[in-house]
Amino acid sequence: MFSTLRNALDFPLRQLFRWRRRGLEIRNEPKDRLFADLPDEARPLAKATANRLVNDYHLQRFYAHSRADNYCENLYYLELLESALQRSRAVLPDVVHAADIGPSRWFYVQGLHALLTWYCPVGGSPLPEGGRAVALSGWEADAYRVYLDFYSRHDHALAHIRDLKDVEFVPLNFEQQPQAYQFITMLFPFVFLKDHLHWGLPQPMFAPADLLADAWASLAPGGWLIIVNQGEAEHQTQRELLSATGITPAADFRHESLLYRYELARYVMAARR
Repeated sequence: MFSTLRNALDFPLRQLFRWRRRGLEIRNEPKDRLFADLPDEARPLAKATANRLVNDYHLQRFYAHSRADNYCENLYYLELLESALQRSRAVLPDVVHAADIGPSRWFYVQGLHALLTWYCPVGGSPLPEGGRAVALSGWEADAYRVYLDFYSRHDHALAHIRDLKDVEFVPLNFEQQPQAYQFITMLFPFVFLKDHLHWGLPQPMFAPADLLADAWASLAPGGWLIIVNQGEAEHQTQRELLSATGITPAADFRHESLLYRYELARYVMAARR
């Protein structure tokens, strides 16, 4: 009850004041001890995987201008999304209009953009010299939540975007965009009301089935929807939502990785429109 009342007051205030502050910069950190916590036998594989992703997806500049922890997070999500496309045998068009629904502070946008630009399936047609053309929009309903550093999610998202071309952070709740996109991601959509309330959103906005239907309707024919959940219970509920919407995943798996470790396992589903 308290969360419901608090969110009903706090959320509209954030939308009214729209807190923004200039000056947020991401400083580079040394990366010579990235996988020091791994067992000796696992460390070479983690390093090899990281090097492959950096080279295949042209992330050398990001490597040189990123915090160590965030660098590993981006590689983790790049590996996860790459695996989703590989397992579902997805092919991306030469020009991709993509949406990411609910990106929070968009800490993984460098990896997501690199995937869309440079992903090429084994045996696929060679990409243009500069990669495929990508237009990427991140739709965030609660963009003006303020963190302990007194910067908002909006501020953090723009800092993570930095010099990426044709990438926009949209400080709005996602609404259906009929057949506008060839690729949509939903990383950790709320499927339980308690999580929705815990993260400060008003109860009337909790409509996971409607959000899924809107995302699905926003895909052009042949487009791909990728959903990532944390924990088995959340994943099972998400699977039931897809089934109720008439969506059959082409890939459905638990992602295992040496690049970054989370307390709750990450589960992935990919579906073609």
